[in-house]
Order: sequence, then structure tokens, then C-alpha cells
Amino acid sequence: MKLRRPFRLFRIWDVLLILVLLVLVGLTIYFALAPRDGAFAEIYVDGKLYKRVSLSNDTTIQLEHLTVEVANGKVRVIDADCPDKICEKRGTIGKVGQSVVCLPNRVVVKITGKSEVEAIS
Repeated sequence: MKLRRPFRLFRIWDVLLILVLLVLVGLTIYFALAPRDGAFAEIYVDGKLYKRVSLSNDTTIQLEHLTVEVANGKVRVIDADCPDKICEKRGTIGKVGQSVVCLPNRVVVKITGKSEVEAIS
């Protein structure tokens, strides 16, 4: 007659696998939300580069028709004199490739630098 082992819900390898997966998910979330050191906000007025600002430095840029704020690795338009205020409603941007456009004032703010894929590889 064979003796059966009692059924265990988790074995040691199951626990280790779950822990490894949790650590990987946590690192992915951390690096996705962390500001990039090499990222910049480029502000274009009438299609010409007006200013390039690092996202690691908190600052406020006052233009003729709007105000751009850089804080906590993100950029947003905090005040604009255009009638629809779509640029203000866009909210904050912080990932490479994102942009805020104010058509009435002909202003474009976009994030440039190393993308996440380039930074990891």
C-alpha cells in the first residue's frame, strides 16, 4: 500500500515563481512612471524652436499667449488665452513622442529624448 502525500496548495517553486513575477511587474511599473533623465520638452512657436527644457528641472515658461509648466518630469499648459482652451484640457505629458498643440497661438510642446525601448536596450 502506497502512502499519499497530503495535498498542499502552494509548493515552494510556486511561491518563488509568484514572487519573481511580482518583482518584474513592480520594476516595469516603476520604470514606466519614472521621469527620463534624457527627456526634454521642446517648445515651438510658429514652427521654430523657441526653447528646449530638461524635464528634470522644474520651471515655468511664459510665452506671449500661454504659460507652460514643467514639474515632476511632466509638462502642461497652465494658462492660455485661446477661446477653446484645448491645450489646457490636454493635461500633463511626460512620455517621449507626446505633444500639446495650441492651434490659435501656433504653439507646439513636444517631448523628445530617448524612448523607453531605446533606454532599456
